[in-house]
Amino acid sequence: MKRTHVVFGAAGGLGSAIVRNLVGAGHHVCAVVRNAERARQILPEGIRLEVADVADPKSAHKACQDAAVLYHCINVPFDSWETVLPKVTDNILACARDSGAVLLWPGNVYGYGPLQKIPATEGHPLAATGKKGQLRNRVEKQLLDAHQAGQARVVIPRFPHFYGPNVSSPLSLPIFRTAMSGAPANWPGKPDVPHDLIYIDDAAAACVLLATTNGAMGQAWHVPGPGPLTGRQFIEMVYATAGTEPSIEPLGEDALKFSGGAMADTAELTDLMYLYEQPLVLDGSKFARAFPSFRFTPHAEAVSRTFDWLQQHSNA
Repeated sequence: MKRTHVVFGAAGGLGSAIVRNLVGAGHHVCAVVRNAERARQILPEGIRLEVADVADPKSAHKACQDAAVLYHCINVPFDSWETVLPKVTDNILACARDSGAVLLWPGNVYGYGPLQKIPATEGHPLAATGKKGQLRNRVEKQLLDAHQAGQARVVIPRFPHFYGPNVSSPLSLPIFRTAMSGAPANWPGKPDVPHDLIYIDDAAAACVLLATTNGAMGQAWHVPGPGPLTGRQFIEMVYATAGTEPSIEPLGEDALKFSGGAMADTAELTDLMYLYEQPLVLDGSKFARAFPSFRFTPHAEAVSRTFDWLQQHSNA
């Protein structure tokens, strides 16, 4: 009997991409969501759909029957991180302990703080000074400590910013929408600083690969994408694909601070403004050595695929 890959937060950008990847590879999938109706509009048919509140331990455990891998992809709004993220992580870690399943936690770069060396390796100091980066570090340490203690098998890919189908990032999605209308694009900080960016389907493929590779366990892995672009280069590529003339309106810290409303997550970026004021480039050589056949989607192709999806899901 095949064991199940359980994706928590399966209706989000990374969670839904992992579900698509798993289904394409013939795995048994349990998609754990809060809203079944929305999930059915996004996810492939024929998968097990579990409606659960993962902040409730009993609800979380119910989804983990016969689990082989747990993917912790729950999206938590920035302003709820302190109260929600530790609780759901505690519950998912308990599920991994009880089921014996691998636990994959998708990490990011917030825990590093301003990069002290570029490109940054996985051994870069976890020197975050902001609350969000410090919280990510505490959660990551909790998970790796559990692995070292033999309580769970844990693997942590660390990603730069995502873009692609179903990614509702306040950084990337508005750029695609303004490109379609021809309106100016916003970019926080300095638009001519290089950043790694990764297409969401590549991130999902890396998650599944790492979660099913025994030798990857107990480690953090940089998965940087096909190569850095400046904000200006990314915007120009998106607008060229849309057939509109690019225009950039940089967002300074004051604009982010007072954006509010529908841009609440964007306002929270003030804590992370340094990410857009200096290069953000990761050293992915460790991942490349371990998985030499893995290929990232070139940015131009990934941008085109994102537009195809957006045109098919205009109400997404």
